Amino acid sequence: REPYRAFLAPMIEKLDLTIEWADRELKIIKNDREIDNKNQIDVNDIYVCKQDILDELTLVHRSFNETGNELTGNGVLINLIRNISGFGLTLVPLDVRQESTRHMEALDAITKYLGLGSYAEWDEQTKITWLQSELSSKRPLIRSSEYQNNDFFSDTVRDTLETFEMIAEQHEDSLNAYVISQATTPSDVLAVLLLQTDAGVKNTLRVVPLFETLDDLRGAADTMRTLFNLPAYRGSINGKQEVMIGYSDSAKDAGRLAASWAQYVTQEELAQVAKENGIDLVFFHGKGGTVGRGGNPATFKAILSHAPDTINGNFRVTEQGEMIHQNFGYKDRAERTLDIYTAAICAEMHTKR
Repeated sequence: REPYRAFLAPMIEKLDLTIEWADRELKIIKNDREIDNKNQIDVNDIYVCKQDILDELTLVHRSFNETGNELTGNGVLINLIRNISGFGLTLVPLDVRQESTRHMEALDAITKYLGLGSYAEWDEQTKITWLQSELSSKRPLIRSSEYQNNDFFSDTVRDTLETFEMIAEQHEDSLNAYVISQATTPSDVLAVLLLQTDAGVKNTLRVVPLFETLDDLRGAADTMRTLFNLPAYRGSINGKQEVMIGYSDSAKDAGRLAASWAQYVTQEELAQVAKENGIDLVFFHGKGGTVGRGGNPATFKAILSHAPDTINGNFRVTEQGEMIHQNFGYKDRAERTLDIYTAAICAEMHTKR
């Protein structure tokens, strides 16, 4: 037992320090005056990435199995490894979501400030060419000191740019994806990638276009096909792409039946485009609780009703408002909901259609 105690003791100390650091960070956010500024904690001395602790726990698990202690290794330890693998150190990584018009407004202000003209007035091809050029450039597009306290930039522009600075400051595993509401064109996606890169985000969040209106759904396949054929974009996604399908706005825009058919056809077309380009595509379904917002009380059947080859074992969906309490408000209910999702996804993988 001594070798394990010697190995685990520093881990326990590091975890205690991580908790202390997290508590301190929360107090800073709350402007707590009781913060002890003398005992600063170096982030190199704590766990900020789940992979760091997973590597150490996996080593212990492998040691147990190789020394005839499989019963111990496959008990509490394997459950802990599964929990950390699934939930990380943050429980739930957060998505960032913003409208495409905010990114266009920010880039329009920047190009005007730099004397390049009005980004908002450029045609789509000009935007794509410029965005690709800037993505391959090593020089910064604009520095924080240039737009902070500068009346040339509006409050909304500064807020947008500061959001990307905030993303750059976060530790790995804290954030998940950047969702673009009202995504319409390839430049909407490239704009977010550029703003992340320019803000100094080391591992850029995956950019998820949200196609919501009927016209956006109809144009989604062409938008993604164009992006997959751009070297600057394709090289940044490592063969993986997530696309969000909007249900509420499309239903309000086109009516429930027309919207449902457009969503179905769009997913078929996007799956085909991804297949042609060798991209692993995941759909993120932005559904609400009511039928008009894409909701369906028969979750199992609803998942099986999605277009063929659009789930493939990967499925993201929003749970909103009262549906969070209804489906996850109690332990047994949450387990039942997750069982249904898991069973439906497995059944979909093995159902020929």
